[in-house]
Amino acid sequence: MSEEILQVSGLVKRYEDLTVLDRVDLSVRKGEVVVIVGPSGCGKSTFLRCLNGLENIQEGRITLDGETIDSTGAKLNKVRERIGMVFQSYELFPHKTVLQNMTLAPVKVRGVSKKDAEAEALQLLERVGLLSKKDQYPSRLSGGQRQRVAIVRALMMHPEVLLLDEITAALDPEMVREVLDVVISLAKEGRTMVIVTHELAFARAVADRMILLDGGKIVEEGSPEEFFEHPKTERLKKFLESFSYQE
Repeated sequence: MSEEILQVSGLVKRYEDLTVLDRVDLSVRKGEVVVIVGPSGCGKSTFLRCLNGLENIQEGRITLDGETIDSTGAKLNKVRERIGMVFQSYELFPHKTVLQNMTLAPVKVRGVSKKDAEAEALQLLERVGLLSKKDQYPSRLSGGQRQRVAIVRALMMHPEVLLLDEITAALDPEMVREVLDVVISLAKEGRTMVIVTHELAFARAVADRMILLDGGKIVEEGSPEEFFEHPKTERLKKFLESFSYQE
């Protein structure tokens, strides 16, 4: 079995008197796809932001290949290069073209030559069906196209772990499929991913392991089959019943 690459131990995240994450423990193995679901406000997105140091934590430890992720540490930017994150709001630079958006970080942060960065970017854009959009600005793209650009832009940094935070939440239903297809193809490649989503059919198709987060705690976890077909807790049963889930 693959070795663990990401470890979370006793993670506590508070905002003043509000505890959002309450002693969460989780490990992720290389090549594993972990999908986190749960009700709104349960701490899912905050958890992802803690994983790459976007949020500081009050207690606990997060390590990537044994190296501690510290939101106040001098090595944070180096660690962040190894953990890519894609947000539901795309976060593309509006004044730069698709190609410029994709090559900026590799050139400025990783020191890749502009020629090599552009060559890789064009390959990735062709893979997701957006090569013809390389010189377009984000405002000229559909939501689904912008999200696909955001995903492949994250891949340009060659992350060891990819975090995906509700990447279809801002999309019209007809655009969701084109984005999910890209993620499913990454899973088939053996990419290590931690995904927060409300798309349960997609979660079942892509996950190696499912997690229900509620009240800042992991309530239940298991394989997709166990999770959807044989839930152990009443909380998971109730959560699944709230969705019109179709196999």
